[in-house]
Amino acid sequence: MTRTSAAIAASATVFALLLAGCNDDSSSSSATSAGTSAAAKPAGDVAQIIDSAKAGTFVVSFKSAFPKLAQGKSDTQISAILNETCQDLKAGKAEDAVVTSITARAKNGSTEATKEEAQAIYQMAKLMCS
Repeated sequence: MTRTSAAIAASATVFALLLAGCNDDSSSSSATSAGTSAAAKPAGDVAQIIDSAKAGTFVVSFKSAFPKLAQGKSDTQISAILNETCQDLKAGKAEDAVVTSITARAKNGSTEATKEEAQAIYQMAKLMCS
């Protein structure tokens, strides 16, 4: 039940941050872009398909909702989870296949994402990828 609550809280946070990000405030958007540009660069040679603001929002939400999965991971590694998931979604992969991939991507040492956590990450990514 705690994990479900965390997933709901994470989704609500993402939605609120997305709504807040829709404002056109030039002074804060340039500061946000500068602060999250490092988070938007995925690990490896996976092509980047999301912008830095969305990647930064995802990283913050991921860290607050899934601290055990985020522990020891860099912002770049966490944003790569979003980037790779967005690629799966754009490729038209089935939800179950994407959720299974998220379980592997979000793994942190011996800590593996539960089905509920992977589903919550999928929902967060789905919002960010569109």
